[in-house]
Amino acid sequence: MNHAVDKQVYKKWLSAVLIAAMLLAMLTLTPSHVQAASAFTQTAASSYNAQSGIQLETSSEGGQNVAFIDNGDYIRFDGVDFGTGASAFSARVASNASGGAIEVRLGSLTGTLAGTCTVAGTGGWQNWSTISCAISGNPTGTQTLFLKFTGGTGNLFNLLWFQFSAGKSAFVQTEAELYDVQSGIQLETASEGGQNVAYIDNGDYIRFNNLNFGSGANTFLARVASQSIGGSIEVRLGSLTGTLAGTCTVPVTGGWQNWTTVSCGVSNITGVQNVFLKFTGGVGSLFNLNWFRFDPSAPQPSGGDVVGKVIAGYQGWFNAAGDGSPNGGWIHWSKNSSAPGTGSNVNFDLYPDLREYSKTYATSLQNLNNGQQAKLFSSYDQETVNKHFEWMQTYNIDGAALQRFGASTSSTPDNWRTNRDSVAVKVKNAAESYGRKFYIMYDITGMDANTWDDAVKYDWTNNILGGMNLTSSSAYAKQDGKIVVNIWGIGFNDRPGTASESAALIQWFKDQNVYVIGGVPTYWRTGVEDSKAGFMSVYQSFDMLSPWYVGRFGGLDGADHFKNNLMQPDLAVTNQYGIDYQPVLWPGFSWHNLHAGPQNQIPRLHGDFMWRQAYNAKSLGINSGYVAMFDEYDEGTAIAKAAENSSMIPANHYFLTLDADGVAVSSDFYLRLTGDINRMLKGQIPATAQHPTSHQ
Repeated sequence: MNHAVDKQVYKKWLSAVLIAAMLLAMLTLTPSHVQAASAFTQTAASSYNAQSGIQLETSSEGGQNVAFIDNGDYIRFDGVDFGTGASAFSARVASNASGGAIEVRLGSLTGTLAGTCTVAGTGGWQNWSTISCAISGNPTGTQTLFLKFTGGTGNLFNLLWFQFSAGKSAFVQTEAELYDVQSGIQLETASEGGQNVAYIDNGDYIRFNNLNFGSGANTFLARVASQSIGGSIEVRLGSLTGTLAGTCTVPVTGGWQNWTTVSCGVSNITGVQNVFLKFTGGVGSLFNLNWFRFDPSAPQPSGGDVVGKVIAGYQGWFNAAGDGSPNGGWIHWSKNSSAPGTGSNVNFDLYPDLREYSKTYATSLQNLNNGQQAKLFSSYDQETVNKHFEWMQTYNIDGAALQRFGASTSSTPDNWRTNRDSVAVKVKNAAESYGRKFYIMYDITGMDANTWDDAVKYDWTNNILGGMNLTSSSAYAKQDGKIVVNIWGIGFNDRPGTASESAALIQWFKDQNVYVIGGVPTYWRTGVEDSKAGFMSVYQSFDMLSPWYVGRFGGLDGADHFKNNLMQPDLAVTNQYGIDYQPVLWPGFSWHNLHAGPQNQIPRLHGDFMWRQAYNAKSLGINSGYVAMFDEYDEGTAIAKAAENSSMIPANHYFLTLDADGVAVSSDFYLRLTGDINRMLKGQIPATAQHPTSHQ
């Protein structure tokens, strides 16, 4: 036997045995030492196992991001463990272009499409934003994950990291009958398949446990039907009295199985939440609910400068002798242009608080009860207008609707119109200085029935757009990309204009890409009382309706009556026709000095009256408001600073003071109250029946 050959054979045999043993050991040890990556931890996009078309670059938030993404590119991740199921996908993205989409695919590039996340432009390749979308099919176990990028031409967006979430997704359509807990409701067969929640009364609710909102939801959608009065769905978190995230109005649809989809904004809800859908409204069965879902994007329309905002009406019509105005006298403060004094020429009820004005004018009234000289301001002074817009900024009022009276087809100089135009320019200046918005609000009261529509067209073309060029201001309000105008008085039975004239004027503005608001009668929907008959098609042609409520009711019961019998059905009709809705909110009313009416005719109730109107609007899902008025001291509706008590008004003459209802409030109370109303309507503070604003 050749021993040398035998040793070589032995060595080869031994080596093969050892290699086989090592491989067997590795295979044996693999399950206990190699773990799949969890889908539920934040995963850097740069840690892919395979890719096509992309490059890496340094991220402003640390590490590297996937960049230079074009349509059809992808990244692959092997061995991603989805455990018992995923319901949502989140990603950190940035785009200086128009964005695109991320397709979440399982198994292969053309495998199961589990979800698609839309990526919008963020304004920069390193301006990062987190997006979220629902995952369907509840993928489980270990999967090969493909993130496929789609969109237009050129670079689409950058991707920094991604993460999946477990639990029931808030972003998928959820059948209402699959609640975890309920109170008061019953189920019935739905005409659209399955069952719906029915026999809903005021105060009933359904609860859904552990809904996963991922990085945030901004919209709530629901499939509803109502044959009776409709109502509202309150979205509450944690408990039946927990955080009010949003309120969705349910209109009358004409039948218990006549389904429509409603949507409303909700405050950015994140993470896993127990969600209560609480039902509110009048007496009896309100509506049916088939399904609901949440959405990560903001509802449309998103607001612009009018929708979702609180705007105050601004008169700017007060003059004083010596203010330099071509009017040359005391306009609106007195009945005869002479200085207001103790007697019958006083034209206003609510006395202003003058302590912050830099320029004031002495009246013929007796000294204030505190011994100071009785003075008043002039709206002709830029200092006055600046102070008013400074208050709007300070107290969280989004902007002003500048009242415009006396439109004319004439170019002949007129003292009153010259004064009015000068104030308009000063409003533009102040709005720009204090970051507020403004728009023109034509009031057609008292205009010639033969020329009123031509006068508005002429004034808009030659003065607003021409002479003053107001709409070019950065402060001029826009909605849905259109400049805004309000026409107040169309359809009132004591204002000019036929239905055909009114419709033609509205269309004339719309043809110029203008968003047109209608300041319409209280009873516009029924064509009775203050509304002309036969104007419904005119009202439906407006982009937004703002029915006039000032002086139409009083007290908390009156506010509630108007909510149930006017505001709620008005809202249902505007929703039906796709018209935005802007309720009028007002603090109180008094015109004793102006028209010899009762003193303190409609009491303010130290803020409770105005807050109840706003709370009622919020309970219906309304997020916009028109406050009447900012500076209407004539009829006692001003929210601007006013006399707190008798020490701040002239002696021996009646003036309304803010403590008239027996509760002392500071002179800025109604400004602060309006700011809180704005926060409540926007969902920034909870909706509460009692106002949170301190009286002092």
